[in-house]
Amino acid sequence: MEVPLIVSMRALGYRLAYIGAVLIVLLNSWLAYRSLRIFAASQQWQAHTLETLTACEQLVAEIRTAEGAARGYVLQADPFLEKQYNDAINKVWDTFEHVGKLTEDNPSQQARLPKVRERIQARLTSIEIGVQLRKAQPTAALTPEQLAIMMTDQYQYGDFTTAYSIAQVEGEERRLLKWRDAQVTSARRSAYTTFGVATGLNLLFLILAFHFLGKEVAARDRITAQSEQIRALATDLEKRVQERTHELQTSNQELEAFSYSVSHDLRAPLRTIDGFSLALYEDYGDKLDDQGRDYIHRVRNGVQRMGQLIDALLQLSRVTRTDLVREATDLAEVARSVAADLKASDPDRNVRFEIPGTPMLAQADPRLLRIALENLMGNAFKFTAKTPNAVIRFGSYPQDGVNVYFIRDNGAGFDMQYVDRLFTAFQRLHGDRDFKGSGIGLATTLRIVRRHQGRIWAEAKEDQGATFYFTLGS
Repeated sequence: MEVPLIVSMRALGYRLAYIGAVLIVLLNSWLAYRSLRIFAASQQWQAHTLETLTACEQLVAEIRTAEGAARGYVLQADPFLEKQYNDAINKVWDTFEHVGKLTEDNPSQQARLPKVRERIQARLTSIEIGVQLRKAQPTAALTPEQLAIMMTDQYQYGDFTTAYSIAQVEGEERRLLKWRDAQVTSARRSAYTTFGVATGLNLLFLILAFHFLGKEVAARDRITAQSEQIRALATDLEKRVQERTHELQTSNQELEAFSYSVSHDLRAPLRTIDGFSLALYEDYGDKLDDQGRDYIHRVRNGVQRMGQLIDALLQLSRVTRTDLVREATDLAEVARSVAADLKASDPDRNVRFEIPGTPMLAQADPRLLRIALENLMGNAFKFTAKTPNAVIRFGSYPQDGVNVYFIRDNGAGFDMQYVDRLFTAFQRLHGDRDFKGSGIGLATTLRIVRRHQGRIWAEAKEDQGATFYFTLGS
């Protein structure tokens, strides 16, 4: 790595650290502001609750004032006490409306107020009866029953007295006051903590800034000293790459020599075995019994299979070693060409190929791609041999930004529990008696797809056909 690049990366790191410090300071400021707002709001709610409690106490006091003035008027028929009574009645309802406005934010309190109004109205009505009787008979004495209505203590009236119903409202407000006192205390503590943390962090950032400035000076000196070592390592790495490249070229040459040996040296004895077994059958076949002739057929079939395996192995080797040359390739056109070859190889077969008439363009190596399609479509052609109305379909669809190509048939299929063995060389899911094959084709196709940075997989059901999917990378 070059020195300027290292320096620029460190400078970028310091810039990011500075931006992070500024953001943290801003965050602390916002948290402090938020704590102050919460503290102020908590104090407002605390004051609101105290005002509600005061209003409730004032409501009780006004009711008692009205009761006292009404009793005095009934006993003395004093006009001054009547005026005091009327003023107290007006203040009772004014205070009650004020309590209602103060508790508009509390649904539970709003639910209690109708009961409070009912109790106040009932109590004031009982008082008003005595007042009206005194007005009707200014000089007459009231009966004991009438006086009892006036003198009844408010705490003994009805199932729930006026004072008790108001006390319920006060109890809820006292509970709220206790909770809001705790909120104010918590908000105050949070504000103090936030200011303390913000101050501490700001001091810490100043200390770290001076610390890192000193480290930056020392780091620049170290980077300059290390640059020569990095260049030496890069030179050594380049030398090792050249050595590995040379070793790889040597290995490829040895592999080519081995392939040539397999292709020529091993074929010669195979041709000899095949030729002499054919001569033995033709010249001495009439002197052999059926079992002897069967042995000769088995020898010749084994030789031919060995030749097919050699061809498949050579193709697998060439696919691995050949250069990959990507160009615009019409997969549909390649598939149609392969289908025509398959039909020509067995013209008596009733097979329908379904291949799109529109181009399927992909950046791929056309020669390797033809080998892959020959293997996949050849397998579909082979495994539909026992299907009366065979259908082989080639198509594609987009998925996650890439095209997925598929070859689907309605042939023999296979058991999905063995799908992991499908692309391994010499692993076959069907016996040679049912379907001939070398066990190399799908392994070759897998290497071709991987060389295109793609992937391949299969889905199938026994006796219901199989579908092979593959992608070709970007």
